[in-house]
Amino acid sequence: MQKDLIAQFVEKLIVQAGLDGVPENFRAEYTEKISAEVQKRIGLIAVKELSAEGLDAFAKLMDGNPKTEEINQFFVEHIPKLDKKISRALKEFSEEFLANAERLKKIE
Repeated sequence: MQKDLIAQFVEKLIVQAGLDGVPENFRAEYTEKISAEVQKRIGLIAVKELSAEGLDAFAKLMDGNPKTEEINQFFVEHIPKLDKKISRALKEFSEEFLANAERLKKIE
């Protein structure tokens, strides 16, 4: 998933959680943390879904200092239904995030 798509996803999540009115410095820091968590979850899917051979091929690919597009293409070729798996993970993350935001609002 490209960084701009992650940024759009995170922005939408912040708005849905009602956090779009927080101070800009807090929002920027929070956006960065959420984006890092989203990237981490996508990375975990990729690593979890690769076979031993796929992991070896990925290590070799990374030795060559590949471009982001090459890495994305590698995962698309080596992980069946990658888009669906990422969509499911993002949906789960979104649900967790929004539920936690609701809990925090009730504490206030």
